[in-house]
Amino acid sequence: MMRFMAAMMAAGMLAGCSDTPRVVASQPSAAYSINEASYAASGRDFRVTIAGNPFGGDGEAFARRVTAAMQRRIPGVVTNFTTTPGDSARPGYRVALAFNPPINLTDSELCGSQPVPAAAPSPTGPMIVMGAFCRGGPLTYATGWLDAPKGADDPAFDALVGHLTTALFPTHREKGCLFPDC
Repeated sequence: MMRFMAAMMAAGMLAGCSDTPRVVASQPSAAYSINEASYAASGRDFRVTIAGNPFGGDGEAFARRVTAAMQRRIPGVVTNFTTTPGDSARPGYRVALAFNPPINLTDSELCGSQPVPAAAPSPTGPMIVMGAFCRGGPLTYATGWLDAPKGADDPAFDALVGHLTTALFPTHREKGCLFPDC
């Protein structure tokens, strides 16, 4: 995990400053399937937990902005990503996000029950976001970054959150399909 984070940081530095978000996903756990993701999310609320707010200000408004950028990102599945799920949400499933987390944060800690620390808001500089699709522990995990975010209303920020969400729900593995009939 630490090598993965170091490689991502190096790739970000080599890429130079850009308004283009970048997302790197790890290989899904052996327990992950798109069918389970569909079971957890289809036609219902899907719980999202968010640690950190890189822009400061109203945390609830930031959470609404983040979850709005997450919608319609699981291929073929209609869900409602929300930080305030109703009774339709499946217990035990969630997407955990951490904005500007400590560099040594692991995917297991992100899915854990303890609060995740995050850096203080910074109006300039790069933004890193870690995400995981959790059922107890992480089923999938991805990290994304944006070199120069301009605020929560920045289309590049929406793209970062959207790409990260898509990466958390892959339909194919690098060496094989995740669907049972392929």
